[in-house]
Amino acid sequence: FQWVSISETEYEQLKRAERKVKSAKVLKRIQAFKLIYLGWKYSAIAEFLSVTNNTITNWINSYREGGIEALLTLHYKGGQVRLSEEQLAELKNEANKGAFAIAKDVKHYIKQHFDIEYNLSYVQLMCKKNFDYPLRKQY
Repeated sequence: FQWVSISETEYEQLKRAERKVKSAKVLKRIQAFKLIYLGWKYSAIAEFLSVTNNTITNWINSYREGGIEALLTLHYKGGQVRLSEEQLAELKNEANKGAFAIAKDVKHYIKQHFDIEYNLSYVQLMCKKNFDYPLRKQY
């Protein structure tokens, strides 16, 4: 780990933010940096907050890139958009016509036609659940 130092001004900013924050995740980040200011070792902070050393490292990297504001901002985008029944029916119809050879083809079709981007592993699971899989018979 490379040590970071928190200024007294930043420490006061963290204390003010701590009173207003509603997210438990952001609260842990604030507490971690208050403990850094107080001179705690990173491993002790991780243990105290029940997070991994990698999590502390990620928070430090966020801080280095964007300061205190970056710590107070969660970048979680939420769950994936689900395909509508009509979109799923269209995919099934295309699969039945033999339009897809592999799950990657399905992934590209979804992106092109529905402007939704899924992780390939999710598309593979969706194919297994909704279509005859493998998509084309192997000869």
